[in-house]
Amino acid sequence: MEVTVVKTRKILSAIGTFVIVGAASTAGAALWTNVLDRKFQMAKVKLTHPKSDKIIFVDFRKAGRGR
Repeated sequence: MEVTVVKTRKILSAIGTFVIVGAASTAGAALWTNVLDRKFQMAKVKLTHPKSDKIIFVDFRKAGRGR
């Protein structure tokens, strides 16, 4: 019978790394959808219509009927 030594420290380190990477990617996705996406859309509108002083930006996800 052969006895194998399991290195629990390396396993826990790998699991911790995956957890940290997952949390960072989730936070990055939340930042993109809530903040940066709108800023990129506004910048794109400014580039396509540079002489316009006012930009009308409608967020259809937040807009509701009858308001």
